[in-house]
Amino acid sequence: MPVADADVAVLIVGGGPVGLTARALLERWGVRALLVEKHRELSPFPRARLVNVRSMEIYRRLGLADRITAGAFAPEYGRIRFRDTLHDRDFATAAMVGINAPVPESPVIGVVTSQDRLEPTLLGAADAPVRFGVELIDLVEESEGVVAFLVDRRSGEETRVRARYVLAADGANSTVRQRLGIDTTGPGAMAGFTTRVRRRSQPLVCPTARRGLLHRARIVRPALPRRRLGLVRSHTRRR
Repeated sequence: MPVADADVAVLIVGGGPVGLTARALLERWGVRALLVEKHRELSPFPRARLVNVRSMEIYRRLGLADRITAGAFAPEYGRIRFRDTLHDRDFATAAMVGINAPVPESPVIGVVTSQDRLEPTLLGAADAPVRFGVELIDLVEESEGVVAFLVDRRSGEETRVRARYVLAADGANSTVRQRLGIDTTGPGAMAGFTTRVRRRSQPLVCPTARRGLLHRARIVRPALPRRRLGLVRSHTRRR
C-alpha cells in the first residue's frame, strides 16, 4: 500500500469550469476537497462561449449567477451568423435557445461568456486548496479509495495524495481516464485546428463586429466540401 503525504475526501483533477464548479459545490456541502491543475494559472484564452441554462441554475444556487451575468457579453454576440464571406452581409442568423430569451422551464437565462471571464469568478467562490502547476501522473486504486501520484511541473517534486474519490475534470485527453484504462469509441479526431486570437484596439474589418476578438481557425485535415461560412459574433474587453 503506497504511503500518502496527505488525505482528502475528494481529489479534483483539472481546474477548468467543471473542476472549479465541483470544488465550490463540494465546499458548500461540507466535503473536503483538493484541486490540482497542471497549468500554472487559469486559462488566459477566451475558450468556450456559452454558459447554458442548466449551468446557470447551478451557479444561482451558489450565489454566482448575477456576478457571471454582469461580466458576460450581450446576448447578440451569441447569434450564429451565416455569410458567404467575412465581408458579405448575413443571409441568415440563428439565436441560441435560452440565451436570447428566457425559457419557461427555468428561473434563469443562459449567458454568452468565455473561460477567461468565468474561471476567476469560480475560483473565488470557494476556499478549498488549489495547487496550480501540479500534474497527476498515476493512480492506484485501494479498497477504500485511491492514491494519486502528483508531480510539481516546476520543481519536479513528487507527492502522493490519498482520496476516497477522484473526480476527473481534466478534459478530453483525461489522464485519469487513461490511467484507469477507459477507452473511447468512435472515429477519433475528425479534424485538426489552428486558432489565432488577436486583441485589437481598433474596429475590425468585419462590418458587424466591434472592438474585441477575431478568431481565425484553419482546418488542417481532412479535406471537407466547400460550404457557406457560419460565424459567431465575438467580443471581449480590452486588456
